Amino acid sequence: MDMRAEKVRQLYEKYPYPSRDIVSAKKLKKYSNWLLRIIHKKNAYWRGKNVLELGCGTGELANSIASEGGRVSAIDFSHSSIKKAKELSEKFSLKTICFEEKDILSYRNTKRFDTVIALGSLHHTTDARKGFLVAVKHTKKGGIVIVGLYNKYSRFRHRVRRLIIRVFAGDNFEKRISVGKKLFGGNQSRAWLADKYGQVHESYHSVSEVLKWFEEEEIDFVASKPVFQTPVIDEIKWFLGKRNAFFVMVGKKK
Repeated sequence: MDMRAEKVRQLYEKYPYPSRDIVSAKKLKKYSNWLLRIIHKKNAYWRGKNVLELGCGTGELANSIASEGGRVSAIDFSHSSIKKAKELSEKFSLKTICFEEKDILSYRNTKRFDTVIALGSLHHTTDARKGFLVAVKHTKKGGIVIVGLYNKYSRFRHRVRRLIIRVFAGDNFEKRISVGKKLFGGNQSRAWLADKYGQVHESYHSVSEVLKWFEEEEIDFVASKPVFQTPVIDEIKWFLGKRNAFFVMVGKKK
């Protein structure tokens, strides 16, 4: 495994992310409902759908979709994350979900899915474009591809913070977490702090770049969060408004 990928994996082995405390079925369902609002579908959309999630983390979204009737396959290269994801599915007695410890870039499956999701995972691989190809390859014709990435413009402030953290802490993620919290604050969980400050590798992307990916792989653009009209102009507005460093793009495979 590439050294950068191994460092990312080690971080999530120690601090599985997001490790949310899901205390009720109602709270679990909100994750799939959040995604439905982006793709403009009703709650019944997941029922009977074959869904693949690439980079599922601790499985909140995957389990949420399964709770709404989806048949879910979910992968992550962190053993600790997969363990917590399975524990969550057991907690809610979900039977239509399968978790596997696999790497996105080397993932292979003969099955084609109705919906393929990669939210917040491709930008932590060593090749987000290749990861997108994996997503497209496993989407059936007429199926939906959903990707969520860090925006190269509105993530700029945090990119500067990461450079400062690297000066003081290098690639030692424990030091990075401590320095980041001391310099820039944050009262969230240790897992949140690790993901925000401890992360040693992430890539940044633009709306125009992802639209080009869609065009090259014959994916029709369907929706986004946030909504945009003129990519670069709107992305600069996101930056000035100090929001939307993470953006979601949805496409339909021709």
